[in-house]
Amino acid sequence: MKIKTKHNCKCNPQLIISAQTDDEAFTKLFQQFAPVYLKLWHDFYLTDMELCDWSQEAAIVFYHAIRKYDLAKQVTFGSFYKTSLRNHLFDILRKKRAKKRIPARCQASFSAYAEYYAETVQDDGAPDPLLLYEAYEDLQTVLLRCSQFERSVLSGALRQQTAQQIATRTATSVSQVSSALLRCRKKYFQQHCLT
Repeated sequence: MKIKTKHNCKCNPQLIISAQTDDEAFTKLFQQFAPVYLKLWHDFYLTDMELCDWSQEAAIVFYHAIRKYDLAKQVTFGSFYKTSLRNHLFDILRKKRAKKRIPARCQASFSAYAEYYAETVQDDGAPDPLLLYEAYEDLQTVLLRCSQFERSVLSGALRQQTAQQIATRTATSVSQVSSALLRCRKKYFQQHCLT
């Protein structure tokens, strides 16, 4: 297969295409570009990564680079691969720095000290369970005092349906739904004031 595109590639473009599916071509091309990942390894030495680990990372990036590389663009494969590998290296460094922001001795698991955190840390955004239970009891009592239509309307409102959606579901008008909601509210507040 002849490639008739004007390209700016110093390696054989046919080798790039065959490296996408052929292991031998991939290995040959990867060895040809070994100085790229070795130079980056030398320039940005990673303290806790061995050279063989970096070589594997480089091979993964190389694999993705040969799949994404477009021969029609005016970019050499070497510079495309080097940029991809450098970006990957910066991602690794960013992740390592993020992990290092909090010293390991200062990190603590919430589950390891569950009792301590339960007693000392209060979530102001969390609803009070006692108030929720009281509201639930009041609602159950109100539902007993409501008609079948009012229960249906209140159920829809509690599921955050609009008055139009409830009216469509119950085959009634929006004004009837609004009136039923007002009656439910009155019954709720009457019940709430009694308790």
